[in-house]
Amino acid sequence: MIVHLLSLLSLLWLPSQVPGGQTYAVVIGISDYKALTYSTGDLRFADRDAWQVVSFLKSRAGGNVPAANIRLLTNQQATQANIAQALRLFRQARRTDRVILYFSGHGLPDSFVPYDARPGSPARLLSYPMIKAAFHDSAAGTKLCIADACMSGGMTQPRTSRPALVPSVQDGSNVAMLLASRSTQYALEDGRLAGGAFTYFILRGLTGQGDLDGNRIVTIRELHRYIAPRVRKMTRGQQTPLFYGRFSDDLPLAYL
Repeated sequence: MIVHLLSLLSLLWLPSQVPGGQTYAVVIGISDYKALTYSTGDLRFADRDAWQVVSFLKSRAGGNVPAANIRLLTNQQATQANIAQALRLFRQARRTDRVILYFSGHGLPDSFVPYDARPGSPARLLSYPMIKAAFHDSAAGTKLCIADACMSGGMTQPRTSRPALVPSVQDGSNVAMLLASRSTQYALEDGRLAGGAFTYFILRGLTGQGDLDGNRIVTIRELHRYIAPRVRKMTRGQQTPLFYGRFSDDLPLAYL
C-alpha cells in the first residue's frame, strides 16, 4: 500500500556561518503520479510544499541559497533516475558546507515513491539505503533530511549493511533527520493549511514562530518544541514528529 510521504528531509534554511560555507539542497515534491489519479491516490499539496521550501531557501532567512545550489524536482520531473542524478549534488559539498534533502510525496515503510514507480516493482522505488548512501558520500559537516511522511520514522532503523545516515564516529558533525511521524503512523495533508501539516509548521517555525526565547535564532531544539505539539493537535494525535540523529540541541536552523 502506498502511503503519504510529504517529506524529507529537509532542512537547513541556515545562513552560512563559516566563511566560504555553502548549502546544497535537493527538493522534491510529487502530487501527480504517473500510475495514479486523484481518485486513486494522487496528492494535493506535495509539489506546492516543495516550491515553498525552495522559496524559503532563497530568502534571507533561509540563507540566500543560490539557485545553482538547489535541485528542484516536481511531479513528472521526479523520476527515480532524475532523483539519483540530483543527489550527486551532495558530492560537491566540503566540510564547512551543509546538504539538505526534502521529499514530499508518497512513501512506503522502507522507501519513497518517485513519479515513475510501478505497482509491484521495488526496483523503481527510492529506497532508504539509496538516500543514506548519498548522504554518506558527502563530506558536508551538516547533513539534514526532512521527511513529512507516513511511517517516516522507519528511516531510523538500520535495515541494511549499507552506510548509516548517522555515523557512530564523534567527529563534530551534525546529522539530523526531521521525520513527520513514527514508523507506525500516517502523515496528513490538511486542506485548511493547504499543505502537509508537518511542512506547514516547519516553515512557520523557521520563519519566526519557533524562536521561543526571542533571540532571533531558531535552534533544532526550539523547532521540535514548536512543531511537535502543534502537529499532534492538528492531526488529533495521528502524528508524532521525530527528530533523530547526532547533533547539538543548540544547532541553529534559522537566523531571523
